[in-house]
Amino acid sequence: MSFFSSFFSELKSRNVRKTMAIYISSALTTIGIVKLLIEVYKYEILARTFPVVVTLLLFGLASAFLFAWHHGKEGSQKLQKKEIVIHSLIAVIALIISIRVGGGTKRSARASDAKTIAVLPFKNFSDNKEDEYFSDGITEDILTQLSKISDLKVISRTSVMKYKGTQKTILDIGEELGVAAVLEGSVRRDGKRVRIVGQLIDAQSDEHLWAETYDREMKDVFAIQSEVARTIAEELRAKLSPQEEHLIATPPTQNPDAYAYYLRGRDHYYRYKKEDNEAAITLFKKALQLDTNYALAYAGLGDAYCQRYQRFQFPADWIDSAIVVSKRSVQVDPMLAEGYKALGLAYDAAGWKEKALEQYYNSVRFNPNFAPAIGNIGNLQQSFGNLDEALKWLKRSITVSPDRVHNYIGVGNVYQIFVWDSLAFAWYDKAANLDPDDPFVMIQRGWLHLTRGEMDSARAIAQRVQKVAPNWNFRLDYAAGVEIFSKNYVAAKTMYEALIANDFPEGNYQLVYVLQKLGQHKEAKALSNRLLDEYSKKADTELTGVLLEIGYLYAMSGSLADANIWIRKAFQKGWRDYRWLQVDPRLENLHNDRTFQDLTREMKATVDEMKTRVRSAGL
Repeated sequence: MSFFSSFFSELKSRNVRKTMAIYISSALTTIGIVKLLIEVYKYEILARTFPVVVTLLLFGLASAFLFAWHHGKEGSQKLQKKEIVIHSLIAVIALIISIRVGGGTKRSARASDAKTIAVLPFKNFSDNKEDEYFSDGITEDILTQLSKISDLKVISRTSVMKYKGTQKTILDIGEELGVAAVLEGSVRRDGKRVRIVGQLIDAQSDEHLWAETYDREMKDVFAIQSEVARTIAEELRAKLSPQEEHLIATPPTQNPDAYAYYLRGRDHYYRYKKEDNEAAITLFKKALQLDTNYALAYAGLGDAYCQRYQRFQFPADWIDSAIVVSKRSVQVDPMLAEGYKALGLAYDAAGWKEKALEQYYNSVRFNPNFAPAIGNIGNLQQSFGNLDEALKWLKRSITVSPDRVHNYIGVGNVYQIFVWDSLAFAWYDKAANLDPDDPFVMIQRGWLHLTRGEMDSARAIAQRVQKVAPNWNFRLDYAAGVEIFSKNYVAAKTMYEALIANDFPEGNYQLVYVLQKLGQHKEAKALSNRLLDEYSKKADTELTGVLLEIGYLYAMSGSLADANIWIRKAFQKGWRDYRWLQVDPRLENLHNDRTFQDLTREMKATVDEMKTRVRSAGL
């Protein structure tokens, strides 16, 4: 009799198959019941321990087999010492692995998030419902105090304000934001007194970790905020450096009325409307009338001035005003993150990118969780062509502001330049999941389809964007690009003319190409000469887009040597998307030029070096 025949015969005589069948059936029933309870009744404790249950049942299979082998025959078989040792060993291994697999609880599985917190909008319990701005302001200021602690990860204001008035549970919010703890509370203001109630809740068990009621005079509001920040840091076992202790303890003003004006101004600023911008400026100025050394109010004024230029198309003179008051902010308080961010924003608007980056780094130095500065660092590093550094900062921005769509687009764009297209599409999908109708997400994906020559997909996106943003300049620019790739020059010409009529200057240099293709060479040459004359005044610009447009104009005119010179300048300033240059029809005169081919190979080598660093860093 062969070994296998003898072995299977022994299994039968010892009733091993019967025992195993009963065990497996019971185990599957147990798993099914646990899953049913999780899915139907949402029992949190079972969801946390489910991996542990499955692991223990799998190891139990080995114990059941051994038990049946030694005790499956008729008659009583005495339990031997070696069996006890083996079963004990299996139990120990099962326990160790189940703890590693399941982490014992969800808390252990997310130990890296143990020092993460979201501050939900505090409820306004004041009799005056117009005090909503005050409760929102208290929320943001407590959040800001916590943000100054580098050992904590604090979710940004923009990501938590959407939960104002929400019916979602703490467990749901904690899961969505990826935090271990949530701070919620209420504010009641009555004359010169304020009552602030705060409670810290474990976002994974819904257990209260700490709660306190502060009933004090308005002049003590900053002391309350500092005390809350210290207590929460202690509860989350976060370490505070001496600098952080100082930053948290220092009140921004000694004047409660100035503080009230500042909060109202900030509330209007966040509404992003022209009339609210006017109101914000007025209120910040009132705060400064009461306290001429109120650095935060200067920073708010700088942001508001910059907003006038960037969002509401006021003259560029407002950038100068923004620079002046933002500088005043950091002179008054050299450790104020908001002041450096405002100054960086003003420099950025002025086109002084290097100076802007320096100020954003200063901002993060004093507030490691300051989402606007973190995101702006990522965007600027990307514009400088430091893609590996940009990726680090953009992903860091997402950890503190997990619903900011444009940072997901930025990450996807970096991967797109790396020619990691599957990753690029995945990050565009993440952005689309946050806002399916965001046109920027759509056209960024569309440009990638164009780069890959996937015309049907690119055109489908153009049609979809037209439905959600028909008059949007970037929609017209993208749609015109699709028509150029499709050689529909008449349609492209109409779109570029519409862009020019809308004061969208990028339409001009592209119209030169379309006019050439339509045989209107005289018009094309006249437009090209005019644009080159205008661009000659911007030759020292830090903007890669301007440098690249000059290169395009020379390429279209047949001046290939000049075209390569200006494209190289764009490369030196940060342009990295060599693949786009290789497929863009507007550079068709260059595609077979050896100097251009060498230049794009040089670009690719630079990108490949950064890809290597990204792989090493695990980004």
